[in-house]
Amino acid sequence: MNEVRAMTQTERQKTYLKDYTAPTFQIPSTHLAFDFRSENGNDFCRVTSTLKLQRRPGTEGDLWLDGEELVLEDIKLNGAALAASAYVREDKGLKLLNPPSEFTLQTTVKLEPKKNTALEGLYGSGAVALTQCEPQGFRRITYYLDRPDVMSSFEVTIEADKATMPVLLSNGDCVERKDLGGGRHFTKWVDPFKKPCYLFALVAGPLAVLKDTYTTGSGKKVALEIYTNEANIPRCGFAMESLKRAMKWDEERFGLEYDLSTYMIVSTDDFNAGAMENKGLNIFNSRLVLADPKSATDYNYHMIEAVVGHEYFHNWTGNRVTLRDWFHLSLKEGLTVFRDQEFSMDMVSRDLVRIDSVIDLRESQFAEDDGPNAHPIRPESCYAVDNFFTSTIYEKGSEVIRMMQTMVGRPGFRQGMDLYFKRHDGQAVIIEDFAAAISDANKQDWSQFKRWYSQAGTPRVKVTENFQGDTYTLTLEQSCPSTPGQTEKLPFHIPLIVGLVTRDGKDLELTHPSLKKNTEGKTLIHLMEPKQTFEFKGLKEKPLLSLNREFSAPIVLEWNPPVEELFALYKMDNDAFNRFEAGQKLQQLEIAKFIDAAKSKSTAALDPRLIEAQIAILNDARLDNALKKKMVERPSLASLAQSLPGFDSAAWKTGIDAFRRAQGQALATVARDIYTKLHGKSDGVLTPEARGERALKNWALGQLCNAGEGHALAEKQFRETSMMVDQEIAFALLMEAPEAKAREIASNFYDQWNSDSLVMNKWWSLQAQTEAPWTFARVQELLKHPAFNMKNPNSVYALLGRFSDNLIEFHAKGGETYRFFAQELKKIDALNPQVAARLSGAFDFCPRVSPALQAEAKKALDGLLADKLSPNAFEILSNARKALGA
Repeated sequence: MNEVRAMTQTERQKTYLKDYTAPTFQIPSTHLAFDFRSENGNDFCRVTSTLKLQRRPGTEGDLWLDGEELVLEDIKLNGAALAASAYVREDKGLKLLNPPSEFTLQTTVKLEPKKNTALEGLYGSGAVALTQCEPQGFRRITYYLDRPDVMSSFEVTIEADKATMPVLLSNGDCVERKDLGGGRHFTKWVDPFKKPCYLFALVAGPLAVLKDTYTTGSGKKVALEIYTNEANIPRCGFAMESLKRAMKWDEERFGLEYDLSTYMIVSTDDFNAGAMENKGLNIFNSRLVLADPKSATDYNYHMIEAVVGHEYFHNWTGNRVTLRDWFHLSLKEGLTVFRDQEFSMDMVSRDLVRIDSVIDLRESQFAEDDGPNAHPIRPESCYAVDNFFTSTIYEKGSEVIRMMQTMVGRPGFRQGMDLYFKRHDGQAVIIEDFAAAISDANKQDWSQFKRWYSQAGTPRVKVTENFQGDTYTLTLEQSCPSTPGQTEKLPFHIPLIVGLVTRDGKDLELTHPSLKKNTEGKTLIHLMEPKQTFEFKGLKEKPLLSLNREFSAPIVLEWNPPVEELFALYKMDNDAFNRFEAGQKLQQLEIAKFIDAAKSKSTAALDPRLIEAQIAILNDARLDNALKKKMVERPSLASLAQSLPGFDSAAWKTGIDAFRRAQGQALATVARDIYTKLHGKSDGVLTPEARGERALKNWALGQLCNAGEGHALAEKQFRETSMMVDQEIAFALLMEAPEAKAREIASNFYDQWNSDSLVMNKWWSLQAQTEAPWTFARVQELLKHPAFNMKNPNSVYALLGRFSDNLIEFHAKGGETYRFFAQELKKIDALNPQVAARLSGAFDFCPRVSPALQAEAKKALDGLLADKLSPNAFEILSNARKALGA
């Protein structure tokens, strides 16, 4: 065989969207034969691929096939051995020299799944072999045109020992099963729908199955199967019910019915991300499938339902219609996040899910937009397409879809979705194709709106109010900060739901020629110019402005209304999101006051109006318990870091702790009453109402701990509860106790749960997120703990990822933490570049710290970048280094 030429570090190159060209060949059919063997204690798999290739008319020249980490054993063209002079092997693939226009290529490669620590392609997770091909893992399975615009019909056969691999799964329908003798068996799978190779999946190993059925609206019976190990089958029930709810919802909301006879989910502990939507055979991280009240929190249940829905919804938005290239990833991910959010809103609470979605967006995507790795929803270039799986692509992409629905209304959006599938079913398309379907169906011109796809950054809208006589004047000015590679921004098309509220809490009927109502009756401002002014006449008094209701556009409002007006909105705005928003702003103002006092070594007093307003909310019969808790909870540190200047970990820690004590003491009486009333009331119940009761109860426990009187109660809850949601909250609160007590609690939790890998991830996280002087030392200890596995992404994210998110402690040690984290990143990058890249964002915050700490971050990054890194980590870290300057 030919020698493989290795690519050097200096050959790492960017890929650009502008350079896209259609493939010179298509692959009408793909046949894959997997043969799992074990010889002399060595497990391996031979993969024989038989590809029918056809040249695109009008093209000529060589054919490049992607292939990495492959041992090539045989290659044939049209059934005959291919001469060595007819192809060139490189470490990134195989080049066929001037092949014919139509031919059959057969290759046989040898793989060792258990040695594949990158968890891409075909890899091992315990005794199970499985695949992850998105975005470019298929090239680790066989030589192929590993790009989403090459769609093929797949036929797959799998052969293995029946004793070690009794379950053999792939995409589509199983058309044949048979014994081969000698303890071997065989399955054959045919997928009736063409797909790109990133949607290919295979699972082989000792797995148990939970079975159920679902009957579609047209009467078709679908077999539903969830695979995991035998012991975890009882924990799959909620995921199964979530799947059935998602299937029913998609039929009712979008008219989309499932198209295969079987839908399978496989749970694994070793997975780089959350889950993967492979056609008919989804592979899930076990944390998003397995749950029972003893080991899973209410948040875990919410995420299982949302992600099961998300991957199912991909069957149409991602699989039936897929993306042309990875620069258009948001075509499927932004749209499907929107769909899973809408599903969750209908299953739980529209207001609560919307608020939580915005919190996540601000903490992750707004920070990304404001950092060194900012990029548009449709990026222009990359070193590694793996790095496209960002909050901007997913969450901001979802917000753009939501703005479309807001502008045309639900009926108009459904018409656009129907047109999208009518035009593009079975195709690989681009973002603009989706936008065109929605706008065409509603006869709207969205040429300016599409700037949301091409311009990075979070738009700012400056608000100026004026009231004279009987006229209220509202002036809005939009701008967008510079981002890497984009210094100048053109005006966005920003749809803003607006309300004017009277002093007694009623919404005024707004009449203005520039305002429009959507089909849900929401009044919209379409901000399209750099500056626009709106006048409302005939008013008796200045109204309260409720702007960007429902967070209708992902923007930052530069607006500082009088505090009295914020309190009024906090108490009575009819829009739940803006009521929440007013409370967040009021608490930010108070926290800023306490931080400033900490910096000046002085003291601050809490505004009693805040406590009065929060007690009023807690007594508001219009709000359910979950919304009450959401309305009064403190802004997160990540949120504060975006809105408050001058980050100083020590002063922030002192100031925020002082605020928490003052608030806890002021709310202690009402918190005590809430805890007494709700504790134990909803144990074992999983309804949204029961989750809300527990959320509010545990908020109350936190306030009692802030007041200095709740730690005994927290310890009692920790030791006696039968529900993980209550135990986890108590654990987190007790981590704030003196170190000896915190270690005792951690040890007790470990003794109780060390045999459960999912709960152990909570154990790593809860200690790594603690804002205590001993946290860094504890993280270093835990890294050496015999239960910690650096090869398992869940464990790494839980310990190192959570510690890097701990802004107080990660940036508190004079650079020691930066050096430590850089050393660990280097180790992880050698094992799993995708995980390393996701952790590399820890340095994006460093431009916000002191000059002395920035200098330490530069040293750590310079040392890392001097080493040989994967393109994944290199891209993220080099951008972070540039942001810190010379």
